[in-house]
Amino acid sequence: MTTSKFANPLPVPEPRQRKKLPQPSSQEKLEDWLMDQRWIAVILLVLPLNYLFTTYWGFRDFLVRTVLSPFRSHERTVKYIQAQIQKWRESGSKNMLCTRRPGAFMVTLRDGIYKKKDNAIDLPLYDILKLDTKRKTVKVEPSVNIGQLTRFLIPKGWCIPVIPEYDDLTMGGMLNGYGIEGSSHKYGLFNDIIVSVDIIVGTGEVVHCSRTENADLFYALPWSYGGIGFAVMIELEIIPVKKYCRLVYEPMRTVDEMVNRFTELAESQTPPEYLEGVQYDFHNGILTHGDFADKIGTDGVYNAMGKWWKPWFHRHAELLMHKDHPTVEYIPLRDYLHRHTRSLYWEGDLIIPIGNHWLFRHTLGWLMPPSVTFLKLTQTKAQRDHYFHKHIAQDYLLPLDKLKEGLELSHDVYEVYPLWLCPHAVLKTTPQGAVRAPINNQKIEQYVDIGIWGVPGAVMRREAYDAHEANREYETWLRNNRGYQAMYAISEMTAEEFHEMFDMTLYKNARKKYGSEGVFMNVTQKVLVNKSKLGNSDFAKLV
Repeated sequence: MTTSKFANPLPVPEPRQRKKLPQPSSQEKLEDWLMDQRWIAVILLVLPLNYLFTTYWGFRDFLVRTVLSPFRSHERTVKYIQAQIQKWRESGSKNMLCTRRPGAFMVTLRDGIYKKKDNAIDLPLYDILKLDTKRKTVKVEPSVNIGQLTRFLIPKGWCIPVIPEYDDLTMGGMLNGYGIEGSSHKYGLFNDIIVSVDIIVGTGEVVHCSRTENADLFYALPWSYGGIGFAVMIELEIIPVKKYCRLVYEPMRTVDEMVNRFTELAESQTPPEYLEGVQYDFHNGILTHGDFADKIGTDGVYNAMGKWWKPWFHRHAELLMHKDHPTVEYIPLRDYLHRHTRSLYWEGDLIIPIGNHWLFRHTLGWLMPPSVTFLKLTQTKAQRDHYFHKHIAQDYLLPLDKLKEGLELSHDVYEVYPLWLCPHAVLKTTPQGAVRAPINNQKIEQYVDIGIWGVPGAVMRREAYDAHEANREYETWLRNNRGYQAMYAISEMTAEEFHEMFDMTLYKNARKKYGSEGVFMNVTQKVLVNKSKLGNSDFAKLV
C-alpha cells in the first residue's frame, strides 16, 4: 500500500497493475510537448477572443433588455422557426432536424457532425422574457445562459434554486440534458425547478406543458437531448436570496470521514442550502456547506473570491484543508455560485498551468476563464485524439449509499484527483421520466454526482491505459447500481445498455404521440459513440 501525498499517513490502495509503456517515439514526444505548450496559444489567442465575444454578448444583452425591448418579439421568432421546419419538410430532406448551433458552442465532448446545411434550424432565442416575483418565476428563451441569468436576477434579490457552474451552460441544454449544483440535495436537478415549457414538437405546432398540463411531454423532456422537439420558452422557479453565502470549510482526513459527514448533511432534516465535497486524494478532502446571510458575521472573514486577482477556489480550499479546524467565510452570493468558473473547476490547472500564480492572476486574471467554445475551436483533430486518450471528463450519478464504493472504483479505474462530490435528490414524479423513481416508494432519494476530470494516474506514470475500457468498466458498475452517466460525456454504451441505464418509456411514447419520430434525431443517435466511425486510435470522430 502507498500513502497519501498529504500529511495524512493512512495507506492508499495500490494502483492497478498495468504494463509499463516503452519509451515514447519522437512523434509522441512532439505531440506531448505541443499539448504541454498549448497554454501559450490559449493566453495569446483564446483569452483575447473570448473577452471580445463575452463583451459583445454582454452589450447585446443590455441593449435587448433596455433600448430594444419595445421592438423584441418572441412570438415572431417562434414563427420564424416554424417556417424553417416547414421549409425542411417541403425540401424532402432525409436528415433529421437539429439546431444550427455549432458543435463548438455546445458544452459537450462531441463534435455534432450530424449537423448539415439542410437540417440545421436557426434558433435565435437568447433573451430573458419576463420576471414575475409574485408567482416567483422567470421566463427565458432556451439559449439564455447561466452567467446571463445570474447577472440579471441576483442584483434584484432573486435567483433560480439550482445554479450549475459554467457561465456558458444554457437553459435549453440543461432542460434536454441535466444540470446540477450544490443546492440539488434540496431542490433536485435543474429540470426539477422548471415550471413549464413551450416546445415545437414534430408536428410543427407549439405545445405548452407543465406538471399538470401535458405532463407526459413535460416529464419526457429531461435527458431527451432534443429528441422530442425545440423548446422555445422555459419558465423557472425563483427564490429570494441574500447578499452573502456563509460558507464553512471542513477538512476531511479519511475517505470514511468524507462519506459519513457528506451523507449526514445531505440527508439532514435541516440541510444547508449548499453542500459540496472536493477530494484531493483518496483520503484527504474538503467539505463545504453554506447558507444565505444578510451581513458579515463575527465568526468568519469576508472573501470576495470572484475578483479576478483572487486565488482559484479549489486551490484556496486546498490550503484550508491543511488546517486542523473548520474555517468560516462570508462570500458575495454570486461569487460563491460561480466559484469554479474562473478555473473551470480544476481543468484550468491543465489548460493554463501558471493560471493560479499570483503574477498571472494580477496581470491577466481579468481575461479568465477561457471559453469552452474557443478552446474547442482552436483544437486540432490530433489534439482532440490526444485529449480523449489521456484525459477523462465524466460525471457519474449514483445512489448516496454507494458513494464510498464509487470513490474506490474511481481510484482503481481512473486514479484522477481532485474529484468533485455534489449531492442531488431524485424525485418521484407522475409520470416518471428517464431517471427511475426512488426505491421503496420514497418521494425523494439522495444521489451524488462524482465529477471526474483530469489526467489518469496511469497516463502520468506512462503505463498502459485504455480510455474505452475504463469508461466501460465504470458504466457497467453504474448500471448494476442504479446509477446514471451525464450525457455530455463520452459514453461507451450500446443502445441496449443505454436503455438499461435510463427508462426511456415516457420519452418513446412522447416522440410517437407528438410526431417527433422521423423529424428529430433519437437521443441514442446523439449521445452514444458511433463505433463504426472509430479506428483503434481515433477517438475524435464522434456522432
